Amino acid sequence: MTRTGLTCLLVAYSATAAAEDAAAPASSAPPPRTAQAEGATVGEEETIVIIDRAPDPDARTTARDRERALGDAPFVTIIHSEDHPATASVADAVGATVGAQTRSLGGFGAYESVSVRGTAPGHTAVLVDGVPLARLAAVTQDLGRYTLDSFSEVELYRGAVPVELGGAGIGGALNLVTRLGRGEAGERVRASAGIGSFGARHVRLHYGDRHGERLESATTIGYQAARGDFSYYSDNGTPLNLTDDTYQQRENNEFWQVDGASRVGLVDRSAVGGVRIGYKQQGLSGSYTQPNMAANMATLDVIGDGRFEASVGSAIARQFGYVLVEHELLRDPEGKLGGGPQDRKYLTLSGGVSTTWRAPIGATQLSAGIELRGDKFTDTDRSGRNPGASGDREGGAALAGLDIALGETIVVTPAVRLDVQRTAPAALVFASMANPVLPTRWDTLPSPRLTARALVMGDVSVKTSAGSYVRLPTLAELFGNRGTIIGSPEIRPERGQSADAGFVWAPAKALGVVDRIFVEASAFGTRARDRIVFVPSFGQVARALNVADSQTYGAELVASARLARTVSLTANYTRLVTQQLSDDPNRADKALPRQPAHAVYARVDVVRRAFGRRASAWLDGSWQSETFLDEANFMRVPPRLLVGTGARVELAAGVAASIAIQNLADARIQYLPLDPPPRPDFTETPTALTDVAGFPLPGRTVYVALDWSH
Repeated sequence: MTRTGLTCLLVAYSATAAAEDAAAPASSAPPPRTAQAEGATVGEEETIVIIDRAPDPDARTTARDRERALGDAPFVTIIHSEDHPATASVADAVGATVGAQTRSLGGFGAYESVSVRGTAPGHTAVLVDGVPLARLAAVTQDLGRYTLDSFSEVELYRGAVPVELGGAGIGGALNLVTRLGRGEAGERVRASAGIGSFGARHVRLHYGDRHGERLESATTIGYQAARGDFSYYSDNGTPLNLTDDTYQQRENNEFWQVDGASRVGLVDRSAVGGVRIGYKQQGLSGSYTQPNMAANMATLDVIGDGRFEASVGSAIARQFGYVLVEHELLRDPEGKLGGGPQDRKYLTLSGGVSTTWRAPIGATQLSAGIELRGDKFTDTDRSGRNPGASGDREGGAALAGLDIALGETIVVTPAVRLDVQRTAPAALVFASMANPVLPTRWDTLPSPRLTARALVMGDVSVKTSAGSYVRLPTLAELFGNRGTIIGSPEIRPERGQSADAGFVWAPAKALGVVDRIFVEASAFGTRARDRIVFVPSFGQVARALNVADSQTYGAELVASARLARTVSLTANYTRLVTQQLSDDPNRADKALPRQPAHAVYARVDVVRRAFGRRASAWLDGSWQSETFLDEANFMRVPPRLLVGTGARVELAAGVAASIAIQNLADARIQYLPLDPPPRPDFTETPTALTDVAGFPLPGRTVYVALDWSH
């Protein structure tokens, strides 16, 4: 009955699956689980997924994969590429889900990261097919470089993280999954191309098939680019003087990128391997108050991995290995990023292996494993003005978990992960500041966690988890990099506790004309000690420091249903309370920066067949409350409401046209309340539409695409 760390929650369950037999009988209890595709396994953590896509008028009334929605904790959101425009980045799609916020430098293809449940982006681990991208060189990963349609699905763990993905990470984990073989409708070839506002364009080709009886493969190549020269409102840095306000054009915001990936594996997924290569050239335009006209970054990524499994008696042993190479060039001839002109090269090399074993012991199931990994980072000043820096980190981990079945409906899973890390720094000189050679650093970090799930009345599952987490400082935080960060080798690891609890309701039968009903509600809380944040130092240069403790708590709610097999409705709401536990009166009890207290997302999809062709349309809206850019809560970002719409129509066999419109109302101005107002008739002032990090966002954007499958 039990499996190691079975996962199964969905945030956007508005939709349904590909056409199924409408006459299929409903079941009052979850049917037996079936073998999973490659995308359903991450390391040793088996992820139960729920398909999230547009409603199909031919689909059956019972919720597909309903039994998986009622499976085991922790919480996970599954996002499928076919539900989003072909140009959507991974961060765009994740940012629309419950509990997640996207941080962007503004515009299509710009740098993007994701914050989950009020945590900093660095607390959310990013993986591609199970390969960790959390590098020594950076806290977070640029999700703007990954297009959603180059993957079959994206798994977002919220809060609790499987021990195989790093243990009890406070912000969760994001895994990008590639599908092998043909598509769900049997297609072998998929191609798409499109153009849109501000020079946006893309071309993408995918081939996946079965070769003989045992082998499947998938290969994808793509190109996308944009000028990013949208106009935005500028108060010219004088919010109380409206006479100098103008609209300005975003400059140095262009990008282009190419990527390719190929994977091959056995049909039973007992052996899988592949390689992914990407190159991106991106202008670094800065914020609207501090524009940068010349800085740019070029990035080359190469990721390779392989895994296989074998049966040893009653146990299953899975082996996994990976390598990652990232090469970056940063150019800032005008020195706008801070610390003077920069011409630097960064090289990150990473590799790791793991073995994990799973075996039944009576009514329980034991999982145990060992990991070894190593990373090396090098920073070279190509101008010769400053010395370079290098560092390496080696580590290992032992992990164990036990699925304990208490009767037929309750599963309790205690798990623990013990990490041992060794970091060897090198001396670093930044501008006029010098750090001496430091001794090797050792850290031993346990992360225990307990999860539980209880199936109630067949249609309701209650889930909970609690445990500890630890986050080591990255090399960027310890020793600086990218010309914008001053090293702080004395900072301590961030530690804390986190917990969540919730339920999911997925009825087996339709309620009148309403079917595919899904409701999820959860509450969560975290408390951090020695929280690591970047504090401004001079210019645009920052330094990582341990600051006061903090706590966050809140709730998430998702509800969705389909009406008359035609209209699908989805809504999610996140309530987040953040608090700085500081003795500094300027920060005590203030909210954490860049975290809205309220966030709402809603979407409606309509699907019909006309003249034998499938047609669909959608309308969505997102709203978030006021946020702050600083820890003292002086610099405010006003609330914002954005509306989007789109449609897709089949033109001929395998050919379809689609259109997506974002920011339908062309909102480019927000109004910031003045407290206190300078005079009775001047209570608010206009400011640019920005994301939670203060970077300007474009007005109305239109994207038109053609796609073909065979």
